[in-house]
Amino acid sequence: MHSSSMIDARKAAVHDAVIGGIDVAQGWHYIQWLFPNGLSAGKPMRFANSRPGFESLWAHRPAGTRFVIGIESTGSYWLPLAHWLRQQPGVTVVLVNPLHTHKLKEVDDRTPSKHDAKDAGIIARAVAEGRYLPWAPREGVWSELATLAVTRRQQKADIVRWQNRIQGWLDVYAPEFRQVFKAWDGLAALWVLDTVPFPADVVAYPFEDLVAGLLTASHHRVGRKRATALVAASRESIGVPGHASARAQLAAYLGHWRAARAALAATEAAQQALLASVAGADALRAIPGFGPVVVATLLGAWGNLADYAHPQQVVRMAGLHGVSNASGKSQGKTHLAKRGRPQARQGWSQAALGAIAHEGPARARYRALRERLAPKAALIALACKLLRIAWACMRHQTAYDARRAFARPTTAPAA
Repeated sequence: MHSSSMIDARKAAVHDAVIGGIDVAQGWHYIQWLFPNGLSAGKPMRFANSRPGFESLWAHRPAGTRFVIGIESTGSYWLPLAHWLRQQPGVTVVLVNPLHTHKLKEVDDRTPSKHDAKDAGIIARAVAEGRYLPWAPREGVWSELATLAVTRRQQKADIVRWQNRIQGWLDVYAPEFRQVFKAWDGLAALWVLDTVPFPADVVAYPFEDLVAGLLTASHHRVGRKRATALVAASRESIGVPGHASARAQLAAYLGHWRAARAALAATEAAQQALLASVAGADALRAIPGFGPVVVATLLGAWGNLADYAHPQQVVRMAGLHGVSNASGKSQGKTHLAKRGRPQARQGWSQAALGAIAHEGPARARYRALRERLAPKAALIALACKLLRIAWACMRHQTAYDARRAFARPTTAPAA
């Protein structure tokens, strides 16, 4: 649908409805009511972010049978209010982009001043003009997948955080450690960090016991040769002399890192259990690059792909569509919008990278795209192609067919 037609349709949807615009905050919200004719129904009202505050808001509403209330989706403060309003009779909750509120702040009074009461009026008038997004909360398995996707992303960040701290600790107290062990998180390397973390500990430890410990920890893959190299490196170490507090610090880092990894494994197991109840999820697993974690993460970010009327809606939500910059004779370079949900955009990029890792129709399509596009642009074009394939599988409940999916070349968006 063209943008002007979409705006007209949304304006028609709020016609003859009482409109409210709410600027949300942590402790207090402001609402500006508009009559169906567009005139303000008094001054903006402040109400508390609590059940009594919500009830006070509802008690002071203008007379009407149909209400469209726009909320600026700032942080997470708006969610309890939106769910409560949705339960009230005749209420439709819609969302207004905070970026739009920021850009419209000078339209009414021609000043860049900003405060909550003013923002409430801007949000209400944006809704009246059709500049809003419909909102429907996710329920059931889709809500759980969304929560697990956020949890997994946070746990991945925790793992990276503890990894960086462990590596920083090694740089101070045992700089040569990673010259002996290519991966500090291998079985043998972890045994050393748990048992003899400081170079002085390695030198003082009985050599045969060191060999036996490495053999046992690594299932007999690492032994005497590595022990000899470790002892030699430890004797020449330039690391800071260790002490009890540094030993406890490393133990704490390792404990947090292991706990974060265990939590991540539990989250991914919960995602897989939920995917078993999602119709069409098995079809997505057959698409190149769509492993179980990718499928769970993407459905958590987007929800049910079958709910989207057109695949371009999914593309825009990921910010993978092109944005032009042209005026008169000036023709600017087209670039990615990078709006919407960054975790969804990252997920599609990972799926595209996985798809070209092995021979198949996806890699062949990527090679064809590379003949006329830069590597990054070709990867984005392939990601959009995979996205449309996933949408078709979910929307029409059909199995993935490589011959149909990659039968004809697609026009790649410039990036």
